[in-house]
Amino acid sequence: MSQAYDRELEAIEELCRDIASSGKLTNAQKNKLAEQFGDRFKNALELVEKRKVHRYRFKPSRRTIWSVKGRKGVYQVIPETNFCNCDDYYFRVMDGKKALCYHIIGQKISSALGRFETSDLKDGQYGRITQQWRMRAEPAP
Repeated sequence: MSQAYDRELEAIEELCRDIASSGKLTNAQKNKLAEQFGDRFKNALELVEKRKVHRYRFKPSRRTIWSVKGRKGVYQVIPETNFCNCDDYYFRVMDGKKALCYHIIGQKISSALGRFETSDLKDGQYGRITQQWRMRAEPAP
């Protein structure tokens, strides 16, 4: 990928490590994030502040799913692979124009701060939670 793409990934990982170690998001960190991500950071920060990031933990499998409620819907985010099922991801991230959509940025910051909602569910409820994303992925008739 491009240097800009790599810089985005390095920046978010480094800043989130710092945020997690201190437990807070400083003004200096906000400035660095705003410089690197522009409006995507502003949108991500709004997600964090409004607690629109949700973690589902399933038992006994220990599977974890993250969802982020954006402006146009609820999206699945897979932080380990930097995946989101939003349109921005499909049109800008997959085209290599950006490394991260604002939903992924918001999830990573929320996770670093420990500022997200959590639902502990049984494995049998996994299909009910993931159904919304499977339905969205099906082509229209």
